[in-house]
Amino acid sequence: MSNLENKLKKIIDTFNNVNKEIAFKDIKKLSEKYNKNISVQNILYQISIKVGDIDTSINALKKILLIDKNNILYLSQLYKLLLGKGLLDQALEKINSILEKDNKNYDAIRDKSYIYFLKKNYIEAKKYIENISNLRDNDYFGYNIKGLIYLKNNFFDEAKNFFETALKINDRYIDSYNNLGACLLELEKLDEAKKIFDSAYDLDKKNVSTLINLANVLSLQDNIVGAVNYYNEALRLEPNNQEIISNLAICYCRDSKEKEAKIFYDKAIKINPYDYKLMYAYCTLQLKINNFDDPWELFDSRLLIEKNKDKLSNFDLIKNNLFKNLTINQDDKLLVLREQGIGEEVLFSSIYPDIINKFKNLKIEADKRLVPIFNRSFGKEIFVEDGYYSKNSSVSDFDKIIYAGSLIKLFRKNKSDFDYIHYLTAREDIVHNFKEKLNNHKDKLKIGISWKSVVNIYGSLKSLKIKDFEPLFMDNRLIINLQYGDIDSDKKYIFDQNKYLEVFSDLDLFNDIESCMGLLKNLDLFITVSNSTAHFAGALGIPTIIICPKKSSTYYYWNTQTGSSIWYKNIKVLGIEKSIKETVNVINNILEKGNEFKFSN
Repeated sequence: MSNLENKLKKIIDTFNNVNKEIAFKDIKKLSEKYNKNISVQNILYQISIKVGDIDTSINALKKILLIDKNNILYLSQLYKLLLGKGLLDQALEKINSILEKDNKNYDAIRDKSYIYFLKKNYIEAKKYIENISNLRDNDYFGYNIKGLIYLKNNFFDEAKNFFETALKINDRYIDSYNNLGACLLELEKLDEAKKIFDSAYDLDKKNVSTLINLANVLSLQDNIVGAVNYYNEALRLEPNNQEIISNLAICYCRDSKEKEAKIFYDKAIKINPYDYKLMYAYCTLQLKINNFDDPWELFDSRLLIEKNKDKLSNFDLIKNNLFKNLTINQDDKLLVLREQGIGEEVLFSSIYPDIINKFKNLKIEADKRLVPIFNRSFGKEIFVEDGYYSKNSSVSDFDKIIYAGSLIKLFRKNKSDFDYIHYLTAREDIVHNFKEKLNNHKDKLKIGISWKSVVNIYGSLKSLKIKDFEPLFMDNRLIINLQYGDIDSDKKYIFDQNKYLEVFSDLDLFNDIESCMGLLKNLDLFITVSNSTAHFAGALGIPTIIICPKKSSTYYYWNTQTGSSIWYKNIKVLGIEKSIKETVNVINNILEKGNEFKFSN
């Protein structure tokens, strides 16, 4: 045995049986002398790992790979250490070196996918994870990663299956419980998500992610006290955790507790000035309480929330205008882009008369269903289909490009600026056509109902069941369907109760907006949850009652505290304080007062 081998053996023996610190000191000293000896550097790497000195381990592996560049084992050990340190690009470089030598290396492909996930390149992450035809039966980490990638690519049901498989392999893996719960939240299964988070909590009551998730789901369920308790529990473990502080602020925003929201908002923004989700939540709280001094400056944060930004194909056109004092000269050629949801597009179109009066060289992109409605209602042929300019080279002809909602701050600076009645007009021929169809019921109150939101995030939080509306069905009222989407089971339920629901089966309420508006104009009253039809009713001036089932689903334009909306003078807002049954009783009392419904805000 050589002198060097004896020294290495002695160091290992000292480490295992005598004194780890002395052994670590000796191997570091020896490694300086034998800088290019693989055996020495390998022992240094192993001892460094065991004493927790990751940087020394990384340097030792790098020295080994200078000598043995093609050693897949050492490349694998190195990239995993780099990945653990968050050095993603360096780790990816080593993984690529492995794959050049072994393009089917399971761990390398899986972890390359994971790195792209961490870099938020979810498309590439999905591509690489799918290069593995079948994950190993016992690889719960691999199933967890695949679930996360599918979750971020909005394949929620598939993601759920992967997380469940991971938990079948290892039912004590906390990450998969938390990820499965998050997936169930996306699927709007709040009660199921709560059970999963409870299971994670039973395994580890001090896991911060679990505590945050439990608080989040309770906040969505309007259990504000319970949510705050869990946030505070998490905060005791990690007092400077920005996510906890931010979510606590959002929770108070949902509960309209301005003072508490401001305290935690200030703390969170100080830690992370780019928390756009928090900015938007705080902004909407200010708008809800009619404070217009500062919130508009935060309003553009709605576009920078990751989920929202991903849905805006023309976002790069206007990103440089965000968070700046927008200056537009009257003679500038201005292109106004639509917002992502048709309901808010209608809401923001309330400023179009102001924009048209101020800017003479103007084009506005809109959802194709709205183009003829806007051209007619605002008396200008300046509206074109979404993407008409913004998705081709002619976009360079414009001096300024901005989203409609971002122009609100120029025209809505105080409450009096919202003093308008209605601004959309329906086609008279369609209005008359529905009037003729309803002529047999002219002695009855014509009450339109809509009980679901089916296209928005957390739509089920805003939705009710047609069963909830059953007490409204009386002989002196004609209840008319204005619910878009599949309502076959709802119609059957009403029929089975020997009630009559007027349904125009040939009317596509989602796509044929002109006809939907014509029908709305024939109503005495429209009763609905928050959905796009509610905005059309508001913009048409139809007397409307909005039912807001959850605080978490109450938007800044529906104020349950005042029972009104400054955006629409003809709308009354009812929150569900105790039960939907009591709320419907309130509506029945309103209906019994007669067929003149005037809601003045």
